[in-house]
Amino acid sequence: MTAGERAALIRLAGVHKRFGENHVLRGIDLSVAPGEVVVVIGASGSGKSTLLRCINLLEEPSEGGVFFDGHDITDIRTDVNQVRTHIGIVFQAYNLFPHKTAIGNIMLALRKVLKLDVEEARDRAIQELRHVGLEQKADAYPGQLSGGQQQRVAIARALAMRPMLILFDEVTSALDPELVQEVLDVMKRLASEGMTMVVVTHEMRFARDVADRVVFIDEGAIVEEGSPEAIFGDPKHERTRKFLSRVL
Repeated sequence: MTAGERAALIRLAGVHKRFGENHVLRGIDLSVAPGEVVVVIGASGSGKSTLLRCINLLEEPSEGGVFFDGHDITDIRTDVNQVRTHIGIVFQAYNLFPHKTAIGNIMLALRKVLKLDVEEARDRAIQELRHVGLEQKADAYPGQLSGGQQQRVAIARALAMRPMLILFDEVTSALDPELVQEVLDVMKRLASEGMTMVVVTHEMRFARDVADRVVFIDEGAIVEEGSPEAIFGDPKHERTRKFLSRVL
């Protein structure tokens, strides 16, 4: 194992994923260092979301390995639920429980998974609501919140677990345009604080402004990766240039 591989917080090595005859991921090799923000771009259906789901084993790779903090988490002996406490994921759908308040949604996993007592769970939930600018909405139910506010609660829920890595799966794509920026602002703040992030998004300005590295995926394979300046300013591959010409 090289020094770079040891330093990676998450590393995918030769990852393939098949759903029956559908070969979705085709030999993905990707490493993410602690504190790095990696933005994954590509057309719909290119395998971006499946890639994220393989990182925290919501989908088990058909071939290849996933290494988190130096450990092979695809090993059958791995406690996957324990690993997931260190890898947060925020989806396009907010997945909030409608019958629980914002603070109740955040406290749930803290109580059930981390076994925190009520007072500690509440304190941590309030702290993370403050982190995303929603402390004043602690007692509001999801139906009383805008889509952007619900998504920020979902981010606070992920942060409350104190993850080492957060995955964002097109978290703004279901939002009205005027609500997108409030969620992106929270993600920018997390990046500035040093949170390790892998972000699947169609928000190219966010990728330009925040990413340390941009990865372009097409038909289940990484076609090109590099700095935002390199990918957006001087893409080397024709497939990258064609994609960017459609979205910029």
